[in-house]
Amino acid sequence: MDRSFLSHAGVVAASREFVCIRPSTYESAKEAPFLESLFRGRSDNLENTVFAILAPDGRTRLCRTGRSPGFAYSSPDDMARAMQQILRKYPGTAPANTTLPLLPDVRLAINVAACDSTPLAILYAPDPATRPALEQKLIGLAWHKNLVGRLQYCVATKPGELKSLVATGVRPGLLVVQPGAYGTGGQVVTSRLPGASSEDLQEALQLGILLSEFQQKVMRTHVARGRQLGINWTTAIPVTDPGGRRRP
Repeated sequence: MDRSFLSHAGVVAASREFVCIRPSTYESAKEAPFLESLFRGRSDNLENTVFAILAPDGRTRLCRTGRSPGFAYSSPDDMARAMQQILRKYPGTAPANTTLPLLPDVRLAINVAACDSTPLAILYAPDPATRPALEQKLIGLAWHKNLVGRLQYCVATKPGELKSLVATGVRPGLLVVQPGAYGTGGQVVTSRLPGASSEDLQEALQLGILLSEFQQKVMRTHVARGRQLGINWTTAIPVTDPGGRRRP
């Protein structure tokens, strides 16, 4: 899906004018009922992936919902054309790039970053007073044309949230993390203090992107190796996708 529809140049260009949301699926008990209302698979339960395009009211479906864009569109070109038509019907009224696209917590953020083969940027702010200025700088960078969509972001406020990271002398500020292959931990590859300039922060983020380019995975061997190592992920709610349940 990501290598065809979601990586297509026309789809990417059109998506800039959409509010793109990545559902948590089995990581959010609050989201699950809504996702189930959009699509249920053959088992009549929530499946691992759900795709939908909704009107600004958050309810009206603008395409056929399913597990992937392929349920609604015959090709990436078809999807790009449909998105442009939707934009003409629902023109934007305000920029959507005024907030940092945060994942809920460090644990999930590391896992998402590993799945997407992207670095993770952690805004580590034990003192709430240091957070706003640094977050404002990161907002400007997160939506920069050379960085948008290439990193994951989250906030940490307590040292215990960083226990799965390999790091020495961690101080508050920006932590750029290279996730482990299976998303159960990661390594801090560089960091910046809260008062760092936007240019210095951008340099740190770009270093993370450069390193992540060397961590491409082949699904079949990746999954097989994970099973050999006995690596499992415990979800917030039970997995109801028949093809995604953990095997003993």
